[in-house]
Formats: sequence, structure tokens, C-alpha cells
Amino acid sequence: MIIQTPESVGFQYVLAGVGSRAAAFTLDWGIRFLSILVIFVLASLFGSLLPVLDFTGLVKSASKTWIMAVAVLAYGIVDLGYFFFFEALWNGQTPGKRKQGLRVIRINGQPIGWLESAIRNLLRAVDVLAGFYPLGLIVIFFSPNHQRIGDYAAGTVVVVEEKPKAFLGRGRSPDTKSLVHPEIENYITLVEPSQYRILKSFLQRRGEMDEKHRHELARLLAHQLLEKWKRPARLKGSYEVFLEEAVMLYEERKRAI
Repeated sequence: MIIQTPESVGFQYVLAGVGSRAAAFTLDWGIRFLSILVIFVLASLFGSLLPVLDFTGLVKSASKTWIMAVAVLAYGIVDLGYFFFFEALWNGQTPGKRKQGLRVIRINGQPIGWLESAIRNLLRAVDVLAGFYPLGLIVIFFSPNHQRIGDYAAGTVVVVEEKPKAFLGRGRSPDTKSLVHPEIENYITLVEPSQYRILKSFLQRRGEMDEKHRHELARLLAHQLLEKWKRPARLKGSYEVFLEEAVMLYEERKRAI
């Protein structure tokens, strides 16, 4: 699947299949089940101690109802909130998706936010109609982009995340004296997270491109940065070296914060 970003940069993603998504969901289901079980056991233990601490005799009669209410509340919070919060806070991943190397992104290649996470996970209830995800699996199977109902509504897809590759490969240190373009340090605070992700994705995937497309895409990305920084479009080194150093300094700055 080729996704065209708002910056007119095209990236090719491998869509997650039914098998990998089912494996990720099974792991997430296990974590959710254990979490609910732990909460229920703790609530039961606490409920069993209440009559001992109670001197009125009123708590004993209400303890079973109280424990059941806590269990139902815990189930609702974990069941509805697990996917919602993890995907929103972990940039489209849950523990299961991270283990399987999957990530939810918007159809335009941008990371998902709270709204997309809420929509796709509220509609998860529709996917599980009549059993253990039968409707969701059927929709994914027949969808050209492997989307379930929640993905269609939220405008999202699940992709296989490419393993990080070393892209600097020159043994450079973050010392600006060794950089070909040390002036980047003065503008690196202007780089937005979405721009950084596009730049790093290009550097990781450039080995898969033909030389002409690779050079043109590097030129386009470099010029977009220079225009934003209001700098002349003249570089001492190649466009790729410029992008490498921009990404390196951005990561150094993020680690320093």
C-alpha cells in the first residue's frame, strides 16, 4: 500500500494481515483478562477484610454487592480503556501490536490521535457481534486495505512496522564541529515530530529506492526544511547528508530534554 503524505511524499507500507492482527489481539486479550482478574482478586480480598473491620454489621451484608460492582466497573474500564489509551499514548500501538511489530496509522500516513483511537475502539463492539470477532474478521478479509469497521470509520489502517535500520553509518558524533551543516543546530527546534518521522522513514527506506527517485525525494525533503527555516537552498554536502544530520541532531535534542 502506497500512502501519500500531506508533504507530497509517498511511502510504501506493508498492511497487517488477519494472522498477525489476531496474534496481537490474543496477547492483548490475555493482558486484559489478567488485569481484570487481579483487580477482582484484590477487591475480593479487601471485601473479605471489611467485615472484620466493621463494628456495625452493615458491611457484611453489602460486601458481595460491593465486590460485584467493583468487578463490573474494573471490567468496563479495562475493556474499553485498554486499546483506547494504549493506541493514543503509544502512537498507534498496544503491547500486543508492539510485540507483533504492528502499528495503527491514519490513511494519510500520519499518526493517530485520541479521536481516531476513540472511534475505532468504540466500534470494536460491532466487530465482536455474534461471537469472537467474526464480523471483524470477515470485513478485514474482504477489505482491500485489511480494515475492520472501526478502521473504516476512523480512517485508519494497521501496518507492519519496519524494523529500524542504521542509516547514519559514518561514525559521526553529535559534536557540531564534525558536521557538514553545523548551522542545522540553530533551527532544529523548528522541526515538528511529524516532519521528523517522515525524514527518518525516508532514511530507513532509501535503500529500497532507485537512485533517481531517492535523489529527488531527498532534494524535496531538504528544500521543505530550508523553506520553513527561511534558509537559502544551497548546501555544502548532499541532500541525504543534510537530512542525516537533521535527524541526528533532532534525536540528540529529544534525548537531552
